[in-house]
Amino acid sequence: MGRHAIGLFSHGSHPWSATRLLGHGKRLLALSLVVAHTPVSAGVPDPMPDPVEVNVHGRFYYPSNPERPTTMRSVQLMREDPGIRITQWSGLSLPGGGSGRAGPGRASLMMAIAGKTAPDIIESWVHIIRTDIDQGFLHPLNEWIGEDADGNGLIDDDEATWERWKEIPPLVRQIATVDGNVYGIPQAYTHYFAVIYRVDMVRAAGLDPGDPPETWDEFVYWCQKLTNPNKDVPGSVVKMGQRGLSLLPYGWQWLPWLQSTGGDPVIQIRRSPTTGEEYTFAAEATQFVTGSGEDLTAVNPTWRANFASEEGIRAAEFYHKLRWMKWIVDPVSGEPISLSGEDLDRGTAAFNGRTVTFAKEDVVSGMARSGSPQRSYDMWNLLGRGEVAMLTWGVGDLGDIGREAGIDPDLLGWFPFPAGPGGTRVIQGQSHYATMVEAVGDRPGHERDKVWKVMTAVTDRSVRDAELKKKVLSGLARFVPPRELKRLGFEDYLKDVSKAVRRNFEELEQGIVKPVAEPFMGFWMTVSVALDNQVFGRILSETGESFDYVSALKKVEQDANTGVMFARSEEELQRYRPAARALFVILAAVMVVFVVMIVRSMVTERAETTQDVYRGWLPWALILPAVLLIGLWGYYPLLKGLVMAFQDYRIAGDRVFVGLDNFITLALDGSFWASMGRTVYFVILNVLLAFLAPIFLAILLSEVPRGKILFRTLFFLPQVTSALVIALLWRMLYDPTPYGFLNQIIGVLDRIPFLDISPQTWLQDPRLAMICCVIPTVWASMGMASLIYLAALKSVPEEIYEAADVDGAGMFSKLRRITLPTLLPLIIINFVGTFVATFQNMGNIFLLTFGGPGESTMVVGMRIWIEAYNNLRFSLATSMAWVLGAVLIAFTYFQIRFLRRVEFKKADWD
Repeated sequence: MGRHAIGLFSHGSHPWSATRLLGHGKRLLALSLVVAHTPVSAGVPDPMPDPVEVNVHGRFYYPSNPERPTTMRSVQLMREDPGIRITQWSGLSLPGGGSGRAGPGRASLMMAIAGKTAPDIIESWVHIIRTDIDQGFLHPLNEWIGEDADGNGLIDDDEATWERWKEIPPLVRQIATVDGNVYGIPQAYTHYFAVIYRVDMVRAAGLDPGDPPETWDEFVYWCQKLTNPNKDVPGSVVKMGQRGLSLLPYGWQWLPWLQSTGGDPVIQIRRSPTTGEEYTFAAEATQFVTGSGEDLTAVNPTWRANFASEEGIRAAEFYHKLRWMKWIVDPVSGEPISLSGEDLDRGTAAFNGRTVTFAKEDVVSGMARSGSPQRSYDMWNLLGRGEVAMLTWGVGDLGDIGREAGIDPDLLGWFPFPAGPGGTRVIQGQSHYATMVEAVGDRPGHERDKVWKVMTAVTDRSVRDAELKKKVLSGLARFVPPRELKRLGFEDYLKDVSKAVRRNFEELEQGIVKPVAEPFMGFWMTVSVALDNQVFGRILSETGESFDYVSALKKVEQDANTGVMFARSEEELQRYRPAARALFVILAAVMVVFVVMIVRSMVTERAETTQDVYRGWLPWALILPAVLLIGLWGYYPLLKGLVMAFQDYRIAGDRVFVGLDNFITLALDGSFWASMGRTVYFVILNVLLAFLAPIFLAILLSEVPRGKILFRTLFFLPQVTSALVIALLWRMLYDPTPYGFLNQIIGVLDRIPFLDISPQTWLQDPRLAMICCVIPTVWASMGMASLIYLAALKSVPEEIYEAADVDGAGMFSKLRRITLPTLLPLIIINFVGTFVATFQNMGNIFLLTFGGPGESTMVVGMRIWIEAYNNLRFSLATSMAWVLGAVLIAFTYFQIRFLRRVEFKKADWD
């Protein structure tokens, strides 16, 4: 009730003061004059117009959490303006969709935009808003903010009609503006990411929590002091002792280390129209003046990924160092000693004028460990149990981090990312946007105004103030910027802010600590996932010590600049178009020939087998519904996909015809052809295991003297289990730690004399990942397929085997001359089906590895899914599907030829 009163009666005024009574009297007099001159028609007052419904994303209105500041502001707005009714959008929940940073997290929202059922207001992340604009998802806001009168592509202060626009920093405005159209306004608060540490563990290591590291070397020293691999941590699942840091294999968490060396992950190149010379600027630059004074603001830039720059390689090397650097603890002083390769070979190291001798077991490998979602050792649990002392995450979420880790937030502190060589300390900031979806443009003007009113309300300063006040009242004032505490009148809480945290905020405000951000141009999310899988996931894996991260980083950058993050240039595409047209004509002719041969084979077969069959209209009438359904759900999408392959297809907005450009992009993409090669390898493994294993199992089952029904049932049971359950079950079996089930079996086998087997990392090992994805399918499907082969074996008369025995034939002779010829027709059928289906299959890979580690399991089916639903490049995904279909269409012809020769026999079953 108190909260409602505050919202209604602001500034402490009473609604029935003398001044207000006088105002009410004047209004009553005016109202009486209007009523006196208004004719009375029926004596019934005009009904109030229906309120305008504004549907918003849960980020801005979440009724189940009324204490959320945006929810409180939405409720307040509806009280202030009864003509607005705010509702929360509830879209479809997709399996695996979650709220992640990649495509799956927004898949349901994208589907809603395509189906015109999306909310009016959504959240666009700073690193994805340009993609949303490019895809046509968003409605421009110029009718409320202002128009670009001078044509410079921006809304300048003198052009803005919305006063708050002038308060927004230039870079934040620039990110949300394309060709003079504004598509988003920043939310009320900025999320900052830095290094989080446990104060108690830092003190216990003899370090000063108030004097955090400012350079990489100092940070390494902290990590070493906070690492004790021999410590017995209560509750730990994997006995790795205590480590200084939990590193996550995420590209976006690596970026601050690159930026702390002074590097830029993305650069923009502008060519001078007068001299033709190219100038390089940082992505976040807002001034483009050359050394000679020439202003290049009006020049369209060329954007390029810059991950494999000298600074990027240095940052990746630092990541590798934190995970794998060799060092020891001085037995005299207890100080860490970093070891070189020569030190490791000699077994001695020089330290403070002494020679320190060490044994192999004294060497510590790295100071960091990677968290994992398996077996409850994610980074929160690691921090809460004391298995790691530091991690990198949001500094505004320390209360949430404390709850997740099960520790008091008082035990947490934070500091900026330390400065690398030639760089400065940085803190990663993310100021996300509130945006309108494109469907709002179809609503009447007065309804759009209401949507805008809601949008400005949930992003105004009062929302940020409510969030800060909530933190103060929750006992987290020490994590609020001191300047904000003063502004909000909470000076008494300044004493709770530690000197270190106060210094962090002051240096951030003074520019000593540099705020940095993720790239906002290009398909950054795609490349971020590539960095996760191909570089940092490999560095942090158990096999990452010898991993060539430099080559991997260069490959990711090359892929990013040749179509993955930034499109190929028009000049490059034009160079290949004539050859592409000629090749397309040849391939199309080959495909037509195969289709004609398939149809002719079917017609010929029908003519040979249906001479005496009734040819009236009744059969056609009976199959017509099936034909229509197959045409609707099978061939129509096929034809639609054929058109999409030649378009730049967008869920919303214009779909431009681009000819063969998508196929040219694929032809020049080495990663795509590498995935085709991995698909062939995947098919070969499936044929060798999933196809041949049931044949031998059927032969074994046919020879079982007793318990035939029992064994058949046992092998068939996995077939009735959900494929999802089977994949997740095997994911647990593949736990890479010594406590994983398969590794425990290896541990038992390792005790056998003369047998040396070490635990495996399974899905994290590029050499084993593919076969690990095949084995669950073999295990689950082998029973069903073996029963089919077993039924075929029953078609062989026992007299033939008895005659072979009389002739002296052995087991292998009978297998080769009797059994396999009997099974050959069925083998051909299953082989064709397995071959084609495996080319298109990627279910286990999706659930177990998602194409990793690196790209060792990135088959074509997985790449098509990622391009379509992660990157929203449906045309490129469709082009990939057609290339794959062209490869298989010839095999389909041979499939039909084989099936014509198959002869079926009735078999007895016992």
